[in-house]
Amino acid sequence: MNILVTGSNGFIGSHTVQYLRNKGCYVIGLGRKEKSTCKVDKYVSCDMASEKLADVFQICVQEMPIHAVVHLAADMRKEPYGVEIVSHNCVGTQRLLELCQKYQVKSFVQISSLPVIGKPMEHPITENHPLHPPTVYHATKIMEELLANYADDQYGVRTVSFRISAPVGARMNENTIFPTFVKNAISNKDLILSGYGTRKQSYVHVRDIAQAIYLALVSEEAHGVYNLSSENLISNYELAQKCIDVLNSKSEIIFSGRDDYMDDYCWDVSLEKIRRDMRYEPQVGIEQAILELAKYLCC
Repeated sequence: MNILVTGSNGFIGSHTVQYLRNKGCYVIGLGRKEKSTCKVDKYVSCDMASEKLADVFQICVQEMPIHAVVHLAADMRKEPYGVEIVSHNCVGTQRLLELCQKYQVKSFVQISSLPVIGKPMEHPITENHPLHPPTVYHATKIMEELLANYADDQYGVRTVSFRISAPVGARMNENTIFPTFVKNAISNKDLILSGYGTRKQSYVHVRDIAQAIYLALVSEEAHGVYNLSSENLISNYELAQKCIDVLNSKSEIIFSGRDDYMDDYCWDVSLEKIRRDMRYEPQVGIEQAILELAKYLCC
């Protein structure tokens, strides 16, 4: 299978490329950097927001048929860049979908974001949860889902959009809570919690995200929007304690005294739909995720 992967240099992109190549796929990476930062079979440099995308796509198709597109590129900035974010994300996605239609690409898989729902109000969180995007970026993710659904309904391009929960793994953003706790536990530094530490998150390992993307490509019955998460539901306090225990750390858990307005948030994600249509089962548990990230950070 020949697959074009946009955003191939990114955190999720680089892991997905490796997973797909291990499955025997021929991977064409697409990114804004001049050279690929991960191993691909072919790499093309192009800005998703540029009209040159059509020319780049045509050249790739002339060399070989493209069987699927995995769209991972995104402008993840927050306000005040709203107009640029909408232009990059929505226009770029529509360009890709029209190119898939033009060149008869059979499958289109993209990454969306579980926080498009805003505050979780229904438990467990299903794909039918009401949508209340907290930022313009999240609003564009909803629009990308709708554009993909439209292409599926009207033009026969089979599309799948994954709403991912908190992704973790090597090369992730080290300023977020998961790697911060792991780094501090390695160094026996205090793990500092805001609020009561009761916010619950479902961490999904990037390798499981790559697994789901592959399953979406080969599962003909997969269409539409899916939650993509794991069984790793854990509170911030429990995560801190888990890092200390797993890494045999002498760190202590300290409460900062600052409020956490998300203390009552619980991201308990339903995996019923993705299990039914793709037979997806998350493979990486929370302890393994902590150990693997610790090993990466110590290198």
